[in-house]
Amino acid sequence: MNQSAIDIEFLTESGADHYIESVTAAAHLVVAALRTASRPGLVAGSSSLRQQIRKLQLAPSDGVGLHAVLSEVAELVLPNSTVVSNPGYVAHLHCPPTISSLAAETVLSALNQSLDSYDQGPAAALIEQYVIDCMCDLLGYDTGDGVFTSGGTQSNLQALLLARDTYARDSLGWSIAEDGLPNSSRDWRILCTPQTHFSVETAARLLGLGTAAIVRVETDSDGRLDPASLRTAIRKCHDAHRPVIAVVLNAGTTDRGVIDPIPESCTMAHEHRIWVHVDAAAGGCLMLSDRYRGLLAGISAADSVAVDFHKLLFQSISCGALLVKRKSALEILAGHVDYLNPAEDDPDETLNLVAKSLQTTRRFDALKVFVTLRALGIDTVARMIESTMEAAYAASRAAVADHRLLVIGTAATNTVLIRWTSPTMTSAALDRLNTMIRQQLAIDRHALIGRTRVAEGVALKLTFVNPVCTPEIARALIQQIATRGELIAATEPRREAIDEQAGVKG
Repeated sequence: MNQSAIDIEFLTESGADHYIESVTAAAHLVVAALRTASRPGLVAGSSSLRQQIRKLQLAPSDGVGLHAVLSEVAELVLPNSTVVSNPGYVAHLHCPPTISSLAAETVLSALNQSLDSYDQGPAAALIEQYVIDCMCDLLGYDTGDGVFTSGGTQSNLQALLLARDTYARDSLGWSIAEDGLPNSSRDWRILCTPQTHFSVETAARLLGLGTAAIVRVETDSDGRLDPASLRTAIRKCHDAHRPVIAVVLNAGTTDRGVIDPIPESCTMAHEHRIWVHVDAAAGGCLMLSDRYRGLLAGISAADSVAVDFHKLLFQSISCGALLVKRKSALEILAGHVDYLNPAEDDPDETLNLVAKSLQTTRRFDALKVFVTLRALGIDTVARMIESTMEAAYAASRAAVADHRLLVIGTAATNTVLIRWTSPTMTSAALDRLNTMIRQQLAIDRHALIGRTRVAEGVALKLTFVNPVCTPEIARALIQQIATRGELIAATEPRREAIDEQAGVKG
């Protein structure tokens, strides 16, 4: 490849036209694929797709050219991707991104700023800090601060790191940063419910505390933390000389969408000087809606909050943040690197954000939030959030009214759990039937719904994070689930008889 061919691969004067042509061509391919997409996604077929992908040589000696590769993408990737904008896609907390977010993504990807030092992205650093400050204001953090993250998993890890190191410093006069974990750390405990995201266990492992540090607090029938059980758990840990270094509350669990009793739990934990972290990755953006902000009542008392903008603010992945009640809490991470944030830099003139994050190189994801909120306005954004809640409530009511469906728990936010059921079928048969409902709806291109397991057995999980999915569509989806279960159930007695015969022969 000659030098001129190399030059046009970069956004210099030589490559400007090539950039516009290439990005435009890619956008046309995406739009064409979405216009003709007939299904929301796949649930099977990975072996065949794997073979197709591996037929392509990853790095041939001579490149095949961008036009040819984009044609391959159009044939192989686009038709085999989940269509998150399809109103029948309700499987996960996985939203369709706004056009405003995608426009911002084009800008930030091309500029390729990094958020670790001011000279790698001056405007980027200032806009991220401005967005963080505004989110702290919305949350009620008068002296708060925060940092953008890749999502809830990273936010939870950083929050628990702050909780761990703050406890060691304030209660023991110990610096984990300098001296590592003290011997007593094997007795430290983190309290949360069985509904808490698995990333909290992962964080405990990464922080050297192990999963033995996790103590599960009992919940009510809807999966919400029970305050009386929290008080009991704190007392038992205290009596056993096992200090509780953090309580993790949920504001929108992955499985049920429930919100724990935040005010009572914060008060109880703070009586014992325990750090409270709220995992609001799923529900944190409810603070942007006047109608539903009350669901997060008391959250301003928490020491830290995780919020994902790539859920209910409809941003392209990834786009999350960790917010802390006290700006000083982030000082536990402070450090200076001569080539990034030397101590002599004036923070009023040079905003280096590297010391607030677990990452060094970071994307300018704050631009997406900035552009979306500025472009659409808070009223439109709130209406989009509220429409997801209305769809969930409509689905829940429709399921309650259908005798074939059992609604598990209460639709507190935008997640609905249901199970097709029948008094004449065994639990194992119903598990198979509910699994088959999900598979057949996906295969027949009607919908892609989630699944999980609860005490009752296999459950179907509907997560509404698409403002295009109206209450009417949600009710129709419930009817499809009920009807499909009826059709499958008609063949189930024969299957059960075969299973019973096999069991006898075995």
